Amino acid sequence: MANWVSLLESYLADKPRKSAVENDREVDIAFLNLLEEEKEEEKKRNESFKKIPRFFFKKPQLENPLYLKLRQEARTRFLHNKSAEVLDKEDLEKLWYLLKNNTSFPDDGSERMNYDQFCQVANKLHPKYRQFFQPSVFLKCDRDEYGRIEIVPFFHYIVRKVNLHQTRIQISLYDSAGYGYLKEKDLENFIFELIPSFAQLSSLQENFYPFYVITAVRKFFFFLDPKKTGRIWIKDMLTSPILAELYELRQENMSPEEAAQNWFSVQYTLRVYDHYLRLDLDRNGMLRKQELTRYSGGLTSIFVDRLFEEYQTFEGEMDYKTFLDFVLAMENKKTTPSLQYFFKILDIYKKGAIDTFVVNLFLRSIIAKLESLEKFGFKVDDIKDEIWDMAKPKCLYAITLDDLISCGVGDTIVSILSDARLFYEYDQRESGIDVDEMEDMFGDKPFQL
Repeated sequence: MANWVSLLESYLADKPRKSAVENDREVDIAFLNLLEEEKEEEKKRNESFKKIPRFFFKKPQLENPLYLKLRQEARTRFLHNKSAEVLDKEDLEKLWYLLKNNTSFPDDGSERMNYDQFCQVANKLHPKYRQFFQPSVFLKCDRDEYGRIEIVPFFHYIVRKVNLHQTRIQISLYDSAGYGYLKEKDLENFIFELIPSFAQLSSLQENFYPFYVITAVRKFFFFLDPKKTGRIWIKDMLTSPILAELYELRQENMSPEEAAQNWFSVQYTLRVYDHYLRLDLDRNGMLRKQELTRYSGGLTSIFVDRLFEEYQTFEGEMDYKTFLDFVLAMENKKTTPSLQYFFKILDIYKKGAIDTFVVNLFLRSIIAKLESLEKFGFKVDDIKDEIWDMAKPKCLYAITLDDLISCGVGDTIVSILSDARLFYEYDQRESGIDVDEMEDMFGDKPFQL
């Protein structure tokens, strides 16, 4: 058997040593040459390619382990190369020093620079800064009567762009498929590895990590994957306020009030999980219909029945993930994903619209619940007319999802049709609500954000 190590060493001994950059450039040139050769071969195999470019490329077999390994290695190297191009703390400090020492006249006490100074600073910096010193960037900034831009806002713009690039590279490392999106498992891995680096999560016990990760992931998927495709595009994550809310936990100091309003904080996730455990009376880790109705004393039986019909349950019981979707929908009723969530429940016959029969069905259940609590005098026809006035449907006697979203009060309509407590609060809004009376009727106030 040949000694491959010695053979390789003897072969490399005759070759000049090259830097990593030179090797990468050589690989790129060789790859482009191979692409050109492949194009020429295609033209020989099929004459049509000489006139019409090829627009369909069959994907390779994803189960091929060699292909997957090669693709993963190529992506990792690409992302590491991109990471080296991102400005670090020392780079930003150097930039700030140059900006502060290159202000333009007149000296009026403001820290501003004109385009000449802008170009001079660019010439003193490494090429990796150049993306921030393009003429188009200068023109995007507000300028005074002397054509100068403010240094501080310009520097803040660069810092935000750098943070965005760093975050994109960080997230992309978890993109197992390499197609620009994260699957649920990818996002779970991303958040799981973020936990130790966030100051506000230092008090999180390790045995609660799995439940925390599930809670965090559900918010991303509820709002960024409304069609339930099982994946979230990285570009959508970067522009979403949800990611910004998660990254707030990096702060050293966070007030209890801020933490109580942040879905990703330890306090909030523990509240949600504790509420789930308190609803689970039989302690089997799942929620039955009767247990879920305790979430709010006003939920009607027909609404809960439809909820269990439409959303994933296991042998008629709801798991923690499905409960989290329910909580997110209940606490964010004004948002489009929440209205989509509830419309699926209300649209009993899958017609894409709610007609008068469906509205009557849900309202009669509301009124029956109120009458069982000795509250009378409500008429279905009056409430139904009010709902139609609020929804302003384009098609007479048929409320679509678009109507529910565009009317601006879709959350109120959903509340009236699903929860007797919320309906009663709406009906008594002008006369005033007696808190003690409400608690006597429906029990304690339901879980809220």
